[in-house]
Amino acid sequence: MRFTLRTSAAVLTVLTLLTTGSTTSHATASSDPAAEAARTRALAAYPTVPCVSGGPTAADAAAATRLNGVLTGSLQGAMTAYRVSCARAVVNAVQRRGLDERAAVIAITTTIVESTIMNISEKIDHTSLGLFQQIDSWGSETNRLNPTWATNAFLDAMEDFYPDGSWRTAPIGDVCQRVQRSAYPDRYRHQVADAQRIVDELGGPAASTVSVYGVLADGRLTYSTINPQTGDRTKTVVSTDTLGFMPKALATLNFNTLLATSPGGVLHRVDVITNNTSLQFATPTALGGGWTHDMLTYDGHGHLYGIADGTLMSYVVSRPKPATSQIGQRAVIGPGFTMRTLAASGDDWLVGISTAGVLRSYRIAADHTWTGATLADRWSTFDRLISPGYGLYYGQTGDGALYRYLDRNPYDFSGADLQYFGNDPVDTRGWTQVLLSAQPFAG
Repeated sequence: MRFTLRTSAAVLTVLTLLTTGSTTSHATASSDPAAEAARTRALAAYPTVPCVSGGPTAADAAAATRLNGVLTGSLQGAMTAYRVSCARAVVNAVQRRGLDERAAVIAITTTIVESTIMNISEKIDHTSLGLFQQIDSWGSETNRLNPTWATNAFLDAMEDFYPDGSWRTAPIGDVCQRVQRSAYPDRYRHQVADAQRIVDELGGPAASTVSVYGVLADGRLTYSTINPQTGDRTKTVVSTDTLGFMPKALATLNFNTLLATSPGGVLHRVDVITNNTSLQFATPTALGGGWTHDMLTYDGHGHLYGIADGTLMSYVVSRPKPATSQIGQRAVIGPGFTMRTLAASGDDWLVGISTAGVLRSYRIAADHTWTGATLADRWSTFDRLISPGYGLYYGQTGDGALYRYLDRNPYDFSGADLQYFGNDPVDTRGWTQVLLSAQPFAG
């Protein structure tokens, strides 16, 4: 049954949560979980139109179930196949335009706030319609209810406000606000993490290549690629030059940027020039001392984690090729992290093997507290563990083999869905690197 303004208390609730004073739309400014949940329920009472031809699919329903296990913002526990289908339409429009994942996260963040990712066909606030709640001045009703048109209109405005790709480095919440012109500019940033998780879910590893950097015992770098579907190693190139020091820890920020620490505790940025048919890199750039970490890992979402003497710490990396001042906001997560190897498995999620040979998963909260669980025991065979995300784990043995695993839900603190491809490893020998680091799919 369709609710009306006269009969629906939910609709009256949503109107109290909406606000005036914006030229675009008027979603709630509250970051209070109860208020956000009330608004999500209220908006669900409004009529919608499909976002994709044929409507939601079984794959959309499965994705909604997975997302309901990991979302923490206003859509916590509220993802539906329909919402996933609408998010898919937005992400596809971004991809067809040739823009990268960050643009998709910006667009999805906006739709979470504006419509809870629903293509709303009734004017809620003045003349607002659709996923982005665009008013009449944006275009016709037909256009605003077309997810592809609406997404491109949003991206047009974004690129107008942020020329020369400057939206790539501006805070995502600020970009959303600049386009939407809300009277409450703080509302978007609270949904960025969930938008990233949604984009990650819809992207998946199928179209990606696992990229792995390594360091040989003589200081040379290696670069290998792995097909995530088949587990086959598809390329390995080795540098001629050495780093000039033997790194103690290694983290991959993106396809052409590494961080490495010297034995003396100096952090270096390594800029890769090419990793196609050969591996070449510029002279490492020293970023400062005091980096005595035994291991480093980057989650692809701006968070660098390190362990020094059993204490886990986090840092914020604010640029793709950071200078000294762009790696900061050091926070101590806590002691007791006696790990033999550590990897990032997602946004503020870590996975590692303890010195006792136990596979552990950790979630780091915004207030730097943590929750952890054991996924499996008897993992002492592996000297190193790496993960590009999406539940893909690769373990390197002391005799040079690389084995692969798939965690069907890497965010459920359970190893029951951990699949082992023991009969189909990446390689049974040849992985002789003393350090390994996977590029995050998000990086």
